[in-house]
Amino acid sequence: MKHPTIYRLSMATVGMTLSLLAMGDADAYTFSRIFDDSGPYNFDSYPSPSPAINNQGTVAFKATLDLDQYPFPSQPRDSLFRDVIFTGDGQSLKRITQGMGTFEFKDINDSNTVAFSTQTSSPRAPVYVLSTTNGGVLTTISVDNSTVGLGADTFGDVAVNNAGNVVFRDINVVFRDIFFDIVTSDGVNRTTIADDSGLFRNFGEGLAINNQGTVAFKAFLYAGVSGIFTVNGDLTTPIADTHFDPFSNFGTLSLNDADTLAFAASLDNGTEGIFTSNGGSFTTIADTSGGFSSFSGLVNAATINNNGTVAFGAQLDTGEYGIFTGSDPVSDKVITIGDPLFGSTVTSLGFSNQGFNDAGQVAFLAQLADGSSGIFLADPDPNAVVLDWGGTLTQPIPATLKPIEIDDFSGQETLIEYDSGCSDSSGFMPPPICISEGVIHIGFLDEAILNPDIQTNNITSPDIRLNGLTGFSDGKLSLIFPEPQNRLGFGFALNPYPDFWAGTTTTLVKNAVSVKLFDASENLLGTLSGDAKVDPLFLFPDEFFGIESTVPFLRAEINFEQGSDVVFDNLRYEFVTLPEPATVPEPATGLGLLVISTIGAGSLLRHKQK
Repeated sequence: MKHPTIYRLSMATVGMTLSLLAMGDADAYTFSRIFDDSGPYNFDSYPSPSPAINNQGTVAFKATLDLDQYPFPSQPRDSLFRDVIFTGDGQSLKRITQGMGTFEFKDINDSNTVAFSTQTSSPRAPVYVLSTTNGGVLTTISVDNSTVGLGADTFGDVAVNNAGNVVFRDINVVFRDIFFDIVTSDGVNRTTIADDSGLFRNFGEGLAINNQGTVAFKAFLYAGVSGIFTVNGDLTTPIADTHFDPFSNFGTLSLNDADTLAFAASLDNGTEGIFTSNGGSFTTIADTSGGFSSFSGLVNAATINNNGTVAFGAQLDTGEYGIFTGSDPVSDKVITIGDPLFGSTVTSLGFSNQGFNDAGQVAFLAQLADGSSGIFLADPDPNAVVLDWGGTLTQPIPATLKPIEIDDFSGQETLIEYDSGCSDSSGFMPPPICISEGVIHIGFLDEAILNPDIQTNNITSPDIRLNGLTGFSDGKLSLIFPEPQNRLGFGFALNPYPDFWAGTTTTLVKNAVSVKLFDASENLLGTLSGDAKVDPLFLFPDEFFGIESTVPFLRAEINFEQGSDVVFDNLRYEFVTLPEPATVPEPATGLGLLVISTIGAGSLLRHKQK
C-alpha cells in the first residue's frame, strides 16, 4: 500500500549535511529527489524504464497516474492510458506529454528533446508511434502497425542525439515474414544503417547513437553467433563477436562522442563483465572476479560518458544490487540496496544506459523501505559527506476559487464551439478521445444522442454529448489545457434532469456540476460546484458554469450530478492578470496608540495587584 501523504507531488532540493558517509574513501554524492509517488503518480512499470539524464542535469522519466485519480475508474480499460512523461532537475518539473496515454519513455538529449513511443488505436490491434518532443509540437519519427506482438519493445533500445536523430529498430512484415532494419531519422530524413539482406540475420536490443552520428548495434550473424558493431556513414566496424572473441553474449550498449563503446557481456568461461572498446582491444572496467557476482539483466546497464568514465549496475557477491563507476565495490560505489536515503533505506534500484552524464551525475529509480518510490539524482561532490536528505518539499500554492459569469471574461478568451469532429460515435475508443483547439478531452464523447437540435443560450448544436451509451456512466470529463489558465467556463445541460420521470416539478438542481482544478504539477487547487436551473421550454437543466482561480491550472476534472446524459458546449478559457487582493488598511495612528496604551496600563495594573 502506498505510504500516506498529502495529495501533491514531491520535489526536494539538494540535501544538507546530516550524516557521515561510512565508506572510507568512497566517492561522496549529494542526493536529490526529482519526483516521488507521494502525489497522484506511481511507477507501475518498475524497474523499467528507468530515468535518463542529459548533460544539463535534466532527468526524464515516465510516471503513471494512480488508478484512484483516473477519471474513469469503472471502465474496463482503467489500467491503460494513464502514463505521463516528465522532465525535472530537482528544482522544477515539466510535463512533456500534453495528455495521458500509453507511453514508453526512451531517451533525452541535451536540448531536452525526449524520445518516446505511444500505443494508439485499439489494444487488440495496437499501432505504435515513435515521437520526439521538448514539451511542444510532436515530431513523428516512425509509425509501426505491423502488430507483431512486440509491444513496447517494437522499436528496441531507442536513443536520440543532440541533432535530434533517433536510432531505432524498424519492423517490416512481408507475407507474414518479419524483417528488421536499424534506422536513424529526425522525422524528415531517414537512413537505413543496417538490414538483414547481407551479413546480418537479425538485430537484438542493444542500440546507441552519439553526437557524431555513429550508431552502435547488436546483430545476429549466422547460427549461434552474434556480434556488436558501429556504423558511421559507409564504414561498418566490428567491435566483438561470439565466434572469434571470448564472449558468449552481449548486453546493453553505450557510445560516447569518441566512438568508445561500453557494453556488458558474458564470457565463454562463465564470468561476466563490463568492457569498453574503440574498434581495437578490449578494456575490462569490472568483472566477476572483484566483488561482483553478475552484470547481466536489463537493470545492469553499462553507460559511458565523454570523459571515458563508465557507470553500470551490478550484483555484489553479498547479494545486494548497486550502481558503480569502477571495479572497486567500495570506493566506486554510487548507491546500493541497503543504503540510507531520504530518511529510509533503499530496497530496490533501477538504472539504465542513459542514466549517466558528463558531469558524473547518476539518475536512478529507487524503492524505499517506507513504501515510497521515486526518481533520484546522485551528484558527485568532493566536499560532500552526505547520504541523507534535507531541503523542503514543494507545497502547493493555496488557491482561491470563485464563480464567474460569461460577462466576466475578457472577450479575448479562447472559445471552442465544437463545430468540427471532436467525437467518437462508437463509444469504445479509450481516452483521450479528441483534441480540439489544443485542449485534450479525456472522456467518452458522442454527438449522436437524444435531442440533437438543442438550441439554448448555453448549448448550440453541434455540441458534445456524453451518455451512458458511450460508457459515460460516472458523469466525469477531464480537460487538459495546452498552457496554464486561470479562467474556465462552459455551457451544459442534463437530460433527463433529476425527478423528471417521477413527475415532479423541480426547478433547481443543486450542485449539478463540480470542477476540480489542478496545477502543472498535479496539485489539487480546489473544488467549486454550481447549480442548474431547469429550462422552462426544454424541461431540463441548462446552465453556464464559470470558475476563476488565483493560481493557474493546467487540468480540470468536471463531475456532473446527472451522469447518464450530458450536453457540453461553448468551452471558453483564458489567462488574465488578476487584481491584487485588497489589503486591510492600517489603523489610524491615534487609535493605535490608544490601544497600545490601554494594553500597557492593564499590564501595569495586574502587576501592582500581585
